[in-house]
Amino acid sequence: MKFKHKESKKLNIEITPLIDVIFLLLIFFMVSTTFISNPGIDVKLPEASQKPKDRKPQSLEIILTKDDQLYLDGKLISFKGLEETIRAKNDQRKISALVIKADGRARHQKVVSIMDAAKQAGIKKLSIGTVARKP
Repeated sequence: MKFKHKESKKLNIEITPLIDVIFLLLIFFMVSTTFISNPGIDVKLPEASQKPKDRKPQSLEIILTKDDQLYLDGKLISFKGLEETIRAKNDQRKISALVIKADGRARHQKVVSIMDAAKQAGIKKLSIGTVARKP
């Protein structure tokens, strides 16, 4: 006796739409993600012939605006107690260097005061933030 054998269809999962969605998500996140540090602080850095080096993770960043406002890692602080603030940050995370990003129109005395406070707080390496000079 001959039985009828049902032929089963092979099921295929189409992954093309899934791949399309993943690529669209990837493109969306690449376009929408920005890496701007401190966009609210208006600082025009002086120009230099060398390219600026990337900030190291163990470095501390101080920004001085043309209006003598001082920002430590993006937070507004005063010049009074700057040394103690730097010392406290150094005790917390063992800072290897201090990066001073002073506006080109800032007073030189304020930059020297920051450098002096950093030295008194035990910081051994200082860097001055600049932008590359346009050819």
